[in-house]
Amino acid sequence: MSFYRQRILLEGTMPERALLKLRRAQIPLFHVEKPQKNQILFHIMKKDVEKVFAIYPKMCYNKPNHGAYQVQDLGAVGFGKYVEKAKRRVGMLLGGLLGLCLLLASQPLVFSVDFVGTSVYKREIYQALDEAGIRVFSPYRQDKVDEVCAKLLAIEDVEFCSVQKIGHRVVVETRLSAFSKMQTKTGVMRAKCTGKLISMVVLRGSPLKQIGETVREGEPLVGDWFSTENGGQVRVEIIARACIACTYEADVEAEDAESAFAKAYLAVGFTDKDEMKEKSVEKRGDVYRVKMLYHTIETANF
Repeated sequence: MSFYRQRILLEGTMPERALLKLRRAQIPLFHVEKPQKNQILFHIMKKDVEKVFAIYPKMCYNKPNHGAYQVQDLGAVGFGKYVEKAKRRVGMLLGGLLGLCLLLASQPLVFSVDFVGTSVYKREIYQALDEAGIRVFSPYRQDKVDEVCAKLLAIEDVEFCSVQKIGHRVVVETRLSAFSKMQTKTGVMRAKCTGKLISMVVLRGSPLKQIGETVREGEPLVGDWFSTENGGQVRVEIIARACIACTYEADVEAEDAESAFAKAYLAVGFTDKDEMKEKSVEKRGDVYRVKMLYHTIETANF
């Protein structure tokens, strides 16, 4: 059975960054926690265990060296844990399978999410499904399908969306516009986060901000034109690269400070181009106030 989850321990320096490889490999992560400074606990689908161990070696007797990451399979959780126990108890196996069949027949549970067409916006798809209450190991919400498609069709490149339940799988089909997929970026280059501009290289276009200036999310950085000697303007496709010292601040519900930071880190959606500079986690009543300063690289046809 590949539809249940396994509990995984990942250990190493700054373990949050190690999750980037798993996200690039399109491995969904659930219940992310940080019990210690150099450890992260999370759940993955059973079918993705081999992918994780292909990216990081199994835990050995020696502790991981600085900069290295290792993982350890802590076994099945939830429904999968009971399946494993049933395998070791042959006398109860038939009764357990009978109960499982009755459960599957009586409740339209979701055991997996599959993608058809394109998975470019996989993260947005998971978010739209989660907000609509369509989750793995939860009842299927047919009344929320239109809501999910409306959110996905609001993405500029998405021209078709379909969500349907086949067996215990939710199949999401999305298609991109045939033109936007291969087009270069056009128009003004805008800041994707709020912070201070610390460097910028413009090979084509007109810089609209100076180094050291504060920029806000959505504010123009580079104009898609250049000025001529007679005072006119000529439209161009921008070629530019900028580095911004971004800030992130949010209230996070979590059991402890480490878990709060881990949740905030994942919410930002860090990439290989981002570099953490400062962080702070402060307890405020029932929530934690998380603040982060990080550098991010933004490009346009660069």
